[in-house]
Amino acid sequence: MRCAKALLSIFMVSILVACGTDGDDTSHTAPNHTIASLTNEEYTALSDEEKYSVANKLLSTLYKGVSVKEFFDIRDGIRALTLDDGRDFISKLKTTLSTPLDNLEYYLSKVEQNHDFDSTRRPQQYPLAMLFELPLSKDYFDAWMAYRLANTILFSPALELDSVDYIDVHRVFYRLFDMIGQDRSIRDIVYEHMTSQENWRRFRSPEDNTREMMEIYLARFIDEEVPRAATACKNWYLTDDSQGYELVVDFNENTEPQYILDTWVVNCYDFYRAVADHPSLIPTITSVLVDLFFSTHSDEERKRLVETIVSTGPVTFRDLFTTILFSKEYLLHTQRPRGFEETFFNLADRIEWYAFNNFFRYLNRPPGTWSSIETLYEMKQASLAYKLGRPAEVPLDSLSFSYYHKSVRERLLTDSKLNSFNRGDGGWQVGFIEDAGHLEEEDFIHYLFLSVLSRKATQRELEVLDQVFSSRGYDKEGKEFERAMIVLDYLSRLSELYTFRAVN
Repeated sequence: MRCAKALLSIFMVSILVACGTDGDDTSHTAPNHTIASLTNEEYTALSDEEKYSVANKLLSTLYKGVSVKEFFDIRDGIRALTLDDGRDFISKLKTTLSTPLDNLEYYLSKVEQNHDFDSTRRPQQYPLAMLFELPLSKDYFDAWMAYRLANTILFSPALELDSVDYIDVHRVFYRLFDMIGQDRSIRDIVYEHMTSQENWRRFRSPEDNTREMMEIYLARFIDEEVPRAATACKNWYLTDDSQGYELVVDFNENTEPQYILDTWVVNCYDFYRAVADHPSLIPTITSVLVDLFFSTHSDEERKRLVETIVSTGPVTFRDLFTTILFSKEYLLHTQRPRGFEETFFNLADRIEWYAFNNFFRYLNRPPGTWSSIETLYEMKQASLAYKLGRPAEVPLDSLSFSYYHKSVRERLLTDSKLNSFNRGDGGWQVGFIEDAGHLEEEDFIHYLFLSVLSRKATQRELEVLDQVFSSRGYDKEGKEFERAMIVLDYLSRLSELYTFRAVN
C-alpha cells in the first residue's frame, strides 16, 4: 500500500510539473525582434545550468546532444558543478559546423555496417541513419539542412503520391545535400529543383505545376497569371502510370511571349528562371523557415523576424539556417513543442543510446506494414512523405502524441542495452550510469535529471523519488540501475521533455 501511494505521488508530481507555468508554457512575447547572434559575453553571463540548457537546445534542433559528463566535470559531484567542455560551447560549435570531415567515407561505411534497410524503402530510411552516424561537422550540417528542407513544402518529395517512387526521395535529398555542400545559392537550388522530374511528379500538369511554383516559392496568388505560365510550359508534361510517370519536354515549345511575374517569358525554362530570380523568393523561403523554428511566435512577430533576416542579405541556405539557429531570439527566447527527431536523438546522445540494427528501417515503415516499434507515420511526422511537407507545428493530438511518447519512453529512456555484442539489442548503455556511480543518491538523481531535462530535480521530486526507492529496496548500494529506471520512467512523462523552453 505504501508503495502504491508513493507511485501515485510521483505521477502527481509529473502532472503538477506538466501543468505548471514553468513546464510547458509555449506562449511567447518577444522583447524585441532582433536576429543578432548570441554573443560569447551573453553566453558567459548565463548560469552553468543555463549554458547546458542552451547548448542542448541548439543541439536538439540539430538532432544531436551533449552529455552531462562532456559538458561538466562531475568528479566532485553535481552540487558544485564546474564546466568542462561547456566553455565557449556555442562559438566552438559554429566553427565545427563549418569544418569538413577528413574521413566522410568512414562514417558512411558505419551507416552500412550498423544499420539494415529495406531494399526498396532505403532512400526514406537512410537519411536519419546517416545523421545518426555522422559527427557534427560541415558535412553533417549539410545533410541536416537537406533533411529539414526535404521535409518542408519547399522540397518535399511527396512520397505519399502514386506518381512518386523511393528513388525520387533519394534524388531530392542527395541533390539538396550536394548543392548545399557546394554552397550553391538558394536561387540556383530552387531552379534545379523546379526543372526536375521529381518536382513534376509532385505537381503533374503545366497548370498545377506553375501555379504551385508561384505560390510555394513566391507566396504569389494571382489566378490570372496561371494560364500564361501554363502556356509557357505547354510542351512539358508527365506521362501516365503505364509509361512510368516520366517527365517529357516535347517539341511543341511556346513562341509567344507571356507577361508573368513582372517580366516577359517565352518557354518553361524562362518561367522557372523568373521564379528563381524573383525578389519575393528569399522572403518567402525565409518565412517558411521562420514558421518552422518560431512556430509559437505571433504572426506579427514572425513577419518582423522575416524582415530582419532578409535584411542581412542571405544568399545560401547555410546563411539562413546559421542566422536563425545561433540567434539570441531562438536560443534564449523561443518556446515551442519539439519534433520527434529533436527530442529522441538529443536524448540518445546524452544517455549513450545504441540503435538496434533495424531501428531506422522500422521507424520509417509506412502504414499497412509491420513494424516492431512506433513509426513516424503513426506520429503524423512521416519523413519525406507529405505532398506539402510536414506542418510547421508538431502534431500533438492524443493519438499522434501517444506514439511519440511511447517511443521516447520505451525505445529510449526505459530500454537498456543488455548484450553489447548483439546488433539487435538497442537501448542506453551501462556507461551512462557507471560513470556516475561515485555520486551520492541525491547527486545521482540530479545527474539523471540534468541528462534528460537540463535541470536538477526539485526538492519535492527528490523526496517522492526517495520514498519510491525505499519502498522497493532500491536505496541500497549497487541499485543504481533500478533507481535510474524509476527516474527515467518518471522523466518520460513530463511535458517539459517534449518542448523547447525559454531561458530566463
